[in-house]
Amino acid sequence: YQLRLERRGRANAHLRLMREVLLLFRPGIVRPLFKYQRSNVFAMFQTNLKIAFRNIRRFKRTFLINLVGLSTGLASVLFIYLWVQDERRVDQGFTDGDRLYQVMMYDQRPDEVHTNEWLPLQLGDYLREEMPQLEKVAMSSGLWDDLLLDANGTKVKMPGLMVEPEYFALLDYPFLAGDPSKALTQRGEIVLSESLARTLFPGLARPEEALGKAMRFELDGWNEMVVTGVMKDHQGAFSNDFQFAVSFEHYIDNQGRHLTTWANGAPQCFARLREGVAIEQVNELLRPVMEEKTEDASHWLGMVSYPSLYLNGQFENGVQAGGRITYVRLFSFVALFIMLLACINFMNLATARASRRLKEIGVKKTMGAGRGSLIVQQITESLLIATISMVLAVILVTLLMPEFNRITQKQLVITTNWELWRGVLGATLLAGLLAGSYPALYLSKFQPIKVLKGTLTQTIGDSWARKGLLVFQFAASVLLLVAVSVVYRQVQYTRDMHLGYNQNFLIRMDIDGNLNENLGAFLEQASQLPGVQSASATSSNMVETGTSTNFMTWEGKDPDERVQFEMNWVDHRIFETMELDFVAGSGFNETQSGGLIFNEKAIEVMGEAYAAPIGKTINWGEEYEIIGVVKNFHLETVHEAYKPAVFFHIPNGGKYVVARLDPEDAATALANLETLYQAFNPGYTFLFEFVDDAFERQYRTEQQVAELSLVFAILAGVISL
Repeated sequence: YQLRLERRGRANAHLRLMREVLLLFRPGIVRPLFKYQRSNVFAMFQTNLKIAFRNIRRFKRTFLINLVGLSTGLASVLFIYLWVQDERRVDQGFTDGDRLYQVMMYDQRPDEVHTNEWLPLQLGDYLREEMPQLEKVAMSSGLWDDLLLDANGTKVKMPGLMVEPEYFALLDYPFLAGDPSKALTQRGEIVLSESLARTLFPGLARPEEALGKAMRFELDGWNEMVVTGVMKDHQGAFSNDFQFAVSFEHYIDNQGRHLTTWANGAPQCFARLREGVAIEQVNELLRPVMEEKTEDASHWLGMVSYPSLYLNGQFENGVQAGGRITYVRLFSFVALFIMLLACINFMNLATARASRRLKEIGVKKTMGAGRGSLIVQQITESLLIATISMVLAVILVTLLMPEFNRITQKQLVITTNWELWRGVLGATLLAGLLAGSYPALYLSKFQPIKVLKGTLTQTIGDSWARKGLLVFQFAASVLLLVAVSVVYRQVQYTRDMHLGYNQNFLIRMDIDGNLNENLGAFLEQASQLPGVQSASATSSNMVETGTSTNFMTWEGKDPDERVQFEMNWVDHRIFETMELDFVAGSGFNETQSGGLIFNEKAIEVMGEAYAAPIGKTINWGEEYEIIGVVKNFHLETVHEAYKPAVFFHIPNGGKYVVARLDPEDAATALANLETLYQAFNPGYTFLFEFVDDAFERQYRTEQQVAELSLVFAILAGVISL
């Protein structure tokens, strides 16, 4: 321009300049109005990916350590995610579940409000007639024990329900065959699960073909039945894992004579609210019902969301106060904790090898690379390692899933569920971004001149940050191990705790068939079998009493005080069989009637007047004399304090046979008992259970949580090493 200005003048120089500017004006070189967009983003991504793979090959040892840490952490998170997802879906599959409620009974006791699901038999009809706010109502009762079913000689014991006709219209368990709303309208009808139908009718091509087949089940004798419905197996999807259902009329025939008043209760009740009805309104109407019917203000009714009870089934002072949701939250926290440890481990390794990448960073900055591009490169490398780790984690989860299912008693699988894989993708991105964030910021801030000259020094802040991450990593993993060890020891203590009687080598079996009429002879002969130390009968299954009363009175008792006594009907041999020690008095003799035996806790609540209880009387409809006092014992959960308990004598009755075996000859004892059982009950299968196994089953959830917590704590420790 200056040359043209001197030679040809200003006008010519301006025109030539304008022409050249216009010729140079092309879209490819024009900068956007708002933001400069590079045209080589994909090329830069490819370059960063190549560099990431080269760094993996170059630093193989560091990569393998990162891979082990991240894949272990991600596998743990994936296991926990599957478990939590499965827990949260239980009982969530019912139609209109937001309007589905269970009626609960609240009992005001001296120190708390006790909550249970045992309701008056008359409640169902009352709700249908008096509460139009309810769309459907159904009563049901679980069977106290597995019942014997028989189809053409194929016999099996299974858990079941006795339900009113509206039950399956209210709680719509999926059916493979039959009409749920009409399946149990008659007394002689039965609904089977898919797996039970296969077991009872093994010759059928499909379980649906069991529809219309004849069979029978035993309850107060044999009951002839016709299959009117086949349910889809619902193990894991619903909390009530029953295998068959029969008409509620069987319950009324079996137990109705004991439940003639509103003061006695045992069945459960479910209801669906009409649309637009508030639960607060229904509970306000329900609360005074018990007082109106029994003139007892200490009991009242209320409704609780049924789908919520699986995770929030624990009540404190009449209010839902957790339950399995505690374990869900615990493991969710553990998952986040393990993910954090794995990412911190990645950060520490990345910053530790920073000195080996300083020249690479210095050269790139000298050639014009900005801090942003270096951060993107480091994040890309981190995401690549996280992706490889997640692939390995999915493989590990698939291989270890059978063992995980064994511990959790679930049937979890890696599925094509989009929600699951969305979680996997999210965990991968989170791990990659979180693990790569600090190293990216740390490495990209170095000044190129100092890097290339070798004069770079670490700042005090950087030093403290790295040391802080290391200290947090190890301290957190140690803290988790200690906390889990305490929980594990507590569970082990519960399992090893002395119950007040000797549950070792103690078996129980149902009293059924001919044993009901010949129980005395069976027990007498069983007690004399080689390997059998003692045999007796009881109403309790040895892990729960099942029956209680608060209507006992005694001298000096406050008329307004309600004391709940756990009730047991036993024969005279039970104390010898249980090895339950007496602190006063003695046990029943073979023909004795009218006497009662209490535990120490029961005598304690009776007060000072019963400090010497033998010979004193109590009233429970009639006068009973106290003839003995035994040490406190647990027949229910050991998480609760000892409860007042009372034993009634029943010479030739009960629900269970309890036998103590010789530890040195248990196998012979069982063989002899089976032979004797078959002699009394031809055609019946000899089924028994060790009491200590039944006791441990009560704490299966706690044991599972303890084992899983220990495993994940150890994995957290491995990640931190």
